[in-house]
Amino acid sequence: MSELSTTHPARSGGGSPSMPGASEAETRARLARIESLNPIVNALLAVDADGAIRRARAQDEARAAGDWPGLLDGVTVTVKDCFELAGETTSYGSSARFARMGQQDAPVVRRLRDAGAILVGRNNLSEFCLGSTNQNEHHGPCRNPWDTGRVPGGSSGGSAASVAAGLCRVSIGTDTGGSIRIPAALCGVVGLRPSVGRVSNTGVIPCSVDFDTVGPLAYSVADVARAFAAIAGYDPEDPNSVDVPLGNFLPDVKAGIAGTRIGLPRNFYFDSLQPAVAERVRAAAAVLEKAGAVLVDITIEDAEVAQARTAFSLLVADMAQYHLDKMETAPESIGPEVLRRLQLGLPVSGVQYADSRRWLASWKLRFRALFERVDLILTPTTPIVAPRIYDSADMIEATRAVSRFTYGFGALGLPAMSVPCGFDGDGMPVGMQIVGRWFDEPLVFRAGAAFQAATDHHRQRPALPA
Repeated sequence: MSELSTTHPARSGGGSPSMPGASEAETRARLARIESLNPIVNALLAVDADGAIRRARAQDEARAAGDWPGLLDGVTVTVKDCFELAGETTSYGSSARFARMGQQDAPVVRRLRDAGAILVGRNNLSEFCLGSTNQNEHHGPCRNPWDTGRVPGGSSGGSAASVAAGLCRVSIGTDTGGSIRIPAALCGVVGLRPSVGRVSNTGVIPCSVDFDTVGPLAYSVADVARAFAAIAGYDPEDPNSVDVPLGNFLPDVKAGIAGTRIGLPRNFYFDSLQPAVAERVRAAAAVLEKAGAVLVDITIEDAEVAQARTAFSLLVADMAQYHLDKMETAPESIGPEVLRRLQLGLPVSGVQYADSRRWLASWKLRFRALFERVDLILTPTTPIVAPRIYDSADMIEATRAVSRFTYGFGALGLPAMSVPCGFDGDGMPVGMQIVGRWFDEPLVFRAGAAFQAATDHHRQRPALPA
């Protein structure tokens, strides 16, 4: 399948049930894959086949009449089941006791529809978006399409797996400490965590008001960039939304990275890696250098303590506060591993919380200085490839293992994107993380696109049944 065009889509003839047009044909093909493969990977919790076909047929008719349905014309999309959808029940990956009927579409969902996206279903996820494995007590585990005995990562595991398995073209997830980037890396797709405030969080279950973001996943950087352009924008109903102009960056996505300074950390981020991860990411850095980037050795001070000072102090307290009523009134309705993680936030004192906030503020100042020397930072996304399901029963330890390199950048609110950069000896994907300055997603896209122009890792597909 070709990437999304950066020009106006070609006009095509209208469709009918017997001779479907382009959008309807694409939608029916995706729905057929869902019917065949979702029982294997369990990436989708709900599918709206009739609604998707109606929308696709209407777009074909509009296009035939000379209208352009929008930026995501005919693109099949799934959304993580933590977004409010009007008239539909959102599960939040939890038990029926905590599901909610949507009164209106979340702004991100509304923008997707306005851009012409065809929503085909809602994705499996870690309960309450908590956890990096997507093993779910209530809806069953989502499985990695590259090896169904392994986890897809989380909490947006269903979003990454649905793209990797070809159940949709683009998916929308959420990321607090790595919940888009980790599953993107483990499933061999591209996943963007935008700057905090760039995309609306209204109508989305929160993990942390200060760290949460919404972002897209797809196989190609070009597809992710266009989906991001469709959903980004200021939302006056979101207290953390920031009105920073984005501009029309799409024509420059493939403009190259000549002269771009990319920092390679000498400490922490290349320590204790699986050998294949180290090899693939260093090889990817060489590809970027050949494309014109200037590699700069850097040291990121206190990187080794960032996870403890953010994830296991600030984030766990935020999560515990938001779900406190559930823990007090219906703990038996929460999965035991998720409940155990929520309870980690209860002992965090106000003094400890304030201390971590001050530490984070000082760390952010050091990154401002670092970004005077470099334009981007390159690291592995995860230190390991996807672990096996039976090795990930302890969700807290599994989360620590795969999120070492993602939590810190998430706490800083920086834009970061995972891009597939190869495979290990067992054929499992490896991802590299490209981190940019605050609100400089366009340069992150340019680096990712330059890498994909020189490689074909993103064109590989898992060996699933036809």
